Amino acid sequence: MRIRLTAMLAVILLASILLTACSSTPKQTIQYDGDPEMKASIKLMYPGGEEWFAKDYGDLFRAKYPNIEVTVIDNWDRRYKEVLEKEKPDVFALNFWDYKKLIEEDLLYDLDNLITNDAFNLDGMHSELVNFLRQQGGGKLYGLPPVFTNKSIYYNKYLFDKYNIPYPEDQMTWEELIQLAKRFPGEDGINGLYMESFSSLLEEVANNNSLSMINEKNMKITVNTESFKQIFETLLDAYEAKAVVSPVQSGGSIYDPFITGTSAMTVKYYSYMFNNIYWAKEERGDNFQLNWDVASAPVNDKDREATKSLVFQNIFSVNAKSGQAQAAWELVKFVNSEEVAKAKSKTPNLSLLTRTDYIYNPEEKKLEVFYNKKPNMSWALVDESAIPVRFTSKLFVIIESEVKAVMAGVKTLDEALKSIEERGQQQLDRLLTEK
Repeated sequence: MRIRLTAMLAVILLASILLTACSSTPKQTIQYDGDPEMKASIKLMYPGGEEWFAKDYGDLFRAKYPNIEVTVIDNWDRRYKEVLEKEKPDVFALNFWDYKKLIEEDLLYDLDNLITNDAFNLDGMHSELVNFLRQQGGGKLYGLPPVFTNKSIYYNKYLFDKYNIPYPEDQMTWEELIQLAKRFPGEDGINGLYMESFSSLLEEVANNNSLSMINEKNMKITVNTESFKQIFETLLDAYEAKAVVSPVQSGGSIYDPFITGTSAMTVKYYSYMFNNIYWAKEERGDNFQLNWDVASAPVNDKDREATKSLVFQNIFSVNAKSGQAQAAWELVKFVNSEEVAKAKSKTPNLSLLTRTDYIYNPEEKKLEVFYNKKPNMSWALVDESAIPVRFTSKLFVIIESEVKAVMAGVKTLDEALKSIEERGQQQLDRLLTEK
């Protein structure tokens, strides 16, 4: 928003006074005043580098702010300390783990003064997300997320109506969802729930029940427990009853069982809507007649108002040591603005816009389910960076092989759990040694 230079100078003076009095970050008088004749040069740490930034925000930003030169630093591998020391970025696009780390290390600029002085409108942003990020900063806001993602239950209304089964509801637990899936006639080739794999479903259910397959403190595999045994028993029963199906059982179609109409439900991220449903609709045209909608992703029975499936993707923050704090704020402010949200709401996106007034919803689905739960990030408060990147996929392979042995009657569940723990520990120890 444009304001006259004299008014902006007054704002700058006030910001300088307030920052000197209140900020716990390194003190700096903001110099950049938005005059298009002035020039600024900033560095942005953004996953995917220049190509992704240009596509997501860069082209729009540079068109509006040609006086601000933005150099983009790729940081897919999360080596933020090396980047900080070498490149000294002014702006970060952070995941939640790194947002927490940089706050703890006092490396992020407190945005509250900038937001207040610039009359930046937070009202239209998802209040639960903003409040949650503020809580992580001890009451101070150190970053703003223009987008996020979340999961939901996608369900086939035609199949539910055909078999006279009630639609899935918001605030269902995984256990309740699996019971609902069992009501579909597997003997007719119609199953209730499609999931990517047994191991991925296991991880989902365990996570929702605050269980981890790895103890990060001592780097030990912890699946041979009574709690995990109960989950394994529930899932094995669902698979054997054909209430749940995975791709290996789906007949090799290029479309998954939900798209082909043989599975009544699946639990996926928001991007599934565009990558799978809308893609199939475009590919198959009038032959694609899926009548679908969404319900909120499964929750924990002890807190049905919260979701563990929400993920922050890019939390834009300003480096507390930046020499171009105002120019950096212009970028953070722009990517989180109503202007950008409005522009992005007109086309499909793989992420959800944090500004709730601008939701892309051409088919008028119940997309509020992606927004109506407060985030529970307890799973993300543990730093998983110490776990080797390749380990999870290797553990999943072990789980799948042991589960097949149980289903074939070759092993008991107790034997399989013991083997998963032993084989998983061997893989983890080897990868930790290599790391």
